[in-house]
Amino acid sequence: MQSLQNKTILISSSPAIAAFSLPALLVIMMMTSGCSSPHAAEQKLPPPAKIENGKKESELATIKLSAEAEKRLGIETASVEYRELPLRLNLSGEAVIPQGQIMTVIAPMTGNLLNPSKGSAPVIGMLVKKGQQLLRLSPFLSPERDLRVQLERDVASLTERVAAAKLRKQRADLLASEKAGSVRAAEQAQEDLAVAETELKASRERLERFNNTPLSSGMEISIDSPISGIIQRINAVSGQAASGGAALLEIASLSTVWIRVPVYVGDLNKVVRNQPARIHGLNDEPGAQARSAPPVNAPPSADVSAATADLYYSTSNNNEEFRPGQRVGVTLTLKSQERSLTLPWSAILHDVQGGSWVYENTAPQTFVRRPVEVRYVSDGIAILGRAPAAGAKIVTVGAVELFGTEFGAGK
Repeated sequence: MQSLQNKTILISSSPAIAAFSLPALLVIMMMTSGCSSPHAAEQKLPPPAKIENGKKESELATIKLSAEAEKRLGIETASVEYRELPLRLNLSGEAVIPQGQIMTVIAPMTGNLLNPSKGSAPVIGMLVKKGQQLLRLSPFLSPERDLRVQLERDVASLTERVAAAKLRKQRADLLASEKAGSVRAAEQAQEDLAVAETELKASRERLERFNNTPLSSGMEISIDSPISGIIQRINAVSGQAASGGAALLEIASLSTVWIRVPVYVGDLNKVVRNQPARIHGLNDEPGAQARSAPPVNAPPSADVSAATADLYYSTSNNNEEFRPGQRVGVTLTLKSQERSLTLPWSAILHDVQGGSWVYENTAPQTFVRRPVEVRYVSDGIAILGRAPAAGAKIVTVGAVELFGTEFGAGK
């Protein structure tokens, strides 16, 4: 109370607030003290993240095996070591059809196109074998004046000939039956009649075919595929008339493809031109299977707007893995080298989250799982970014068994 009186006296000494009474001042002080209560100071915001089951890298599991268990698992180790390796340049390339592997099928002469005698008519994208029949061609007759008149005259002449042959046969049969003529004469008359009837039938068929297709010769020429490949263009179809020498189809052989690799012109002199390129998928993981593609001499090409020049590499495509225009990953070898930590690829393990691990042999029968970062794999050697120190002994044989032992699925 004494302190309150002192405060009252001090405040009252100011002429601006001398009118405030002691009760009003008490109310103000109580409100002020309530705003700075200890309960308000204790309120805290929730943390932005919550980590459950956290474990430091130094606390990773350590596996201790007995000498018998280590022998049974067949554990083998290798040391992490530095190697001088050429630098790599990762780019994307495009599969293209090499020049000279596109064949054009032409019509040998003028005529009507027909479907093949077996199989379906050719379509774009259809795979064909060498020697497979693609189409048939019925050549046109050379135009002759009054050809219809000639065919009709042949039919009329052969009709009269057949009638005369029938009369001769009847007389010969009658004479033979009365023993006034020979049997041989009757047989000869029968043969003449059969020949005349056959010629008349053929003449009538020619006239009918001329009426249906005036210029068709009735012959058929088989048009076969010159190579095995895929049809990529069709210029004529069945039922269409084609002139001699006209392009009918284009067939591309896909047994071998070129990989066109656009390289920035500033990097061209850094690339080892005579070294094969590694061809792989665009999103392949380190260690995925890749194929070697030797360089080829191709007509020079470049893109001025992108400041790139093209390098070409050849690869076999018997299993039709690559399609024209398909994008692939390409790794080129550079002239410069770098010093990198390496391990055999067999030492690397992967968990379900995609993490890469190795087991370090820290003491006899003692193994600790360590994380590593694989930059790329070359000839069975993993080039590492993050790795144990050089000289560390890493398990190369039996790592999978250790992994299973740690997580309850080991031997």
